[in-house]
Amino acid sequence: MQAKILSANPRALSEDDLTLARAPAPGEIPLIDFGPFLAGDDAARRRVVAEIAEASGSIGFFTLVGHGVPLELIDAIFAQSAAFYHAPASLRESVAATDDWFRGWLPQPAAGSAANNSRMFEQFRFQAEWTPRGAAYDHLYSLPMKWPKGLPGFRETCMAYYDAVSGLGRMLLQAFALGLGLPEDRFERYYAQPLTQANLLYYLPLPDGAAAEMSNMVAHTDSPPLAILAQDSNGGLEVCRRDGEWISAPPVAGGFTVNIGNMMMWWSNGRYVSTPHRVKNRRGRERFSIPLFVVPDRDIVVEPLPELLAPGEAPAFPPIHVGEHMAQYYKTRKPAA
Repeated sequence: MQAKILSANPRALSEDDLTLARAPAPGEIPLIDFGPFLAGDDAARRRVVAEIAEASGSIGFFTLVGHGVPLELIDAIFAQSAAFYHAPASLRESVAATDDWFRGWLPQPAAGSAANNSRMFEQFRFQAEWTPRGAAYDHLYSLPMKWPKGLPGFRETCMAYYDAVSGLGRMLLQAFALGLGLPEDRFERYYAQPLTQANLLYYLPLPDGAAAEMSNMVAHTDSPPLAILAQDSNGGLEVCRRDGEWISAPPVAGGFTVNIGNMMMWWSNGRYVSTPHRVKNRRGRERFSIPLFVVPDRDIVVEPLPELLAPGEAPAFPPIHVGEHMAQYYKTRKPAA
């Protein structure tokens, strides 16, 4: 079954949001121990690569443990996220994102607005800062981060987490390359000054008696090559199988949920699949999650890798310029939307 690409900027309910999710069967979302890959034993690395390739080509999601990111750092970033969202509204407003300053805090759209039907959550975006190059899409690099004042350790914890999980992302890229039969450094050239971004997400619970199709985030696929998600204990993430059936993707303590995004599907010419997913927070309490999106440099053109095409085979996907693509994403995902 050909993977279905949904908009990375969902605006309205789709038919996917009308379908209820069931609990996953054991192994339906694979649990993969990344420790043997990091340890460096060749045979063990090959086993992990095979597991990741299988998950990436089937459901496009897996749970990763043994990843090497300190659990105390994961706990610390969740604590800082809670402190940020529990602080007075004026603190968040002081670091609000704008149309041309896309880093910072984005509020939940106003109740009753069209966007509120598809984005019932708040977010705080942060990423590394790079020196401007005096070229197109410089705004994706050059505007400095806005950090809230009055939250001790917030910036330091966010960037320590960013560095650690970004490093994990580079190791995962090696595994993805090996799973495609490519040199493990095949994707490294695309990440000299990456647009990798982390988000602190905050979801209020859906109202009591909410319709079954109501979501905090409607069905969509992610644009970047991969996302590494830390979930709190509430759950709420739901994933669409290749046959169209929806299942929940519950958190695993200390683990990350990893998913393939559109750009990795394009690079792999469809061997790895980008899978629709959504969020429904029905636990009656606030939910926190922290995705990190492993985005390439702004100047990269993402297209099926020539090594993966048979002689005379046409690419299954057209080329996409990362800077242009991400600039359009931020334009259509502006705070007022």
